[in-house]
Amino acid sequence: MEISRDQIKQAVIEAGSSDEGFFHFPENENGLYLQQDPDEYADFVHYMATQLPPSKFSLDIGIASGGQTKFLRDYYQVEKTIVLDIGLHEAFVHWERIKPTVNTNLVLELIMDSHSKEARKALLPYQGQIDFTFIDGDHSYKGLMQDIELAKEIVKKDCIFVFHDTGAVPDCVRVFKELEKDPDFEMLANFDTRFGISVWKYLAVNGPKTGLRKKISKLLS
Repeated sequence: MEISRDQIKQAVIEAGSSDEGFFHFPENENGLYLQQDPDEYADFVHYMATQLPPSKFSLDIGIASGGQTKFLRDYYQVEKTIVLDIGLHEAFVHWERIKPTVNTNLVLELIMDSHSKEARKALLPYQGQIDFTFIDGDHSYKGLMQDIELAKEIVKKDCIFVFHDTGAVPDCVRVFKELEKDPDFEMLANFDTRFGISVWKYLAVNGPKTGLRKKISKLLS
């Protein structure tokens, strides 16, 4: 039986937030330390679970506690996952506990700066394999754009991109508005109750690299 959106919302609340005062639902000592709005996140997870095909291979950039990575996969099937996080968020201490419960094959765990040459080099062997990416790392304009370009290096055509805080953080809003005008991206859904979670399809066909991407690829090859 298909799980309802309200059931997912209740599960979000039971999983626990990382800050009750800010996220408006209680913390759970042994929970997921989610950093989400319950209504907005429930809408998003229900959409993923009911409207999109399962993912074969995903990339999560910015996981904090790892709670979002775990929770989503309880409802949306993801066969294999790469996580990339700098490891400096205060909630990151929970990742080692949460990691074994994530319903996916964790192929690669990169605890490093997503903007580093080392991160790109580690991801290059997976070019053309990623069909889903959740980006919730550096919330600066430059940092988010760098993460998008990094993901573009390895995703396949029609990869699903998801961005968090695209309705609340000014630099993320700026990127959101630019993506609306970008012919390579098609917005599939936007959940904007409080923070903003937007879902996009990347339409570009991977081809010869030019400009900066070509230089980076040559440097890391």
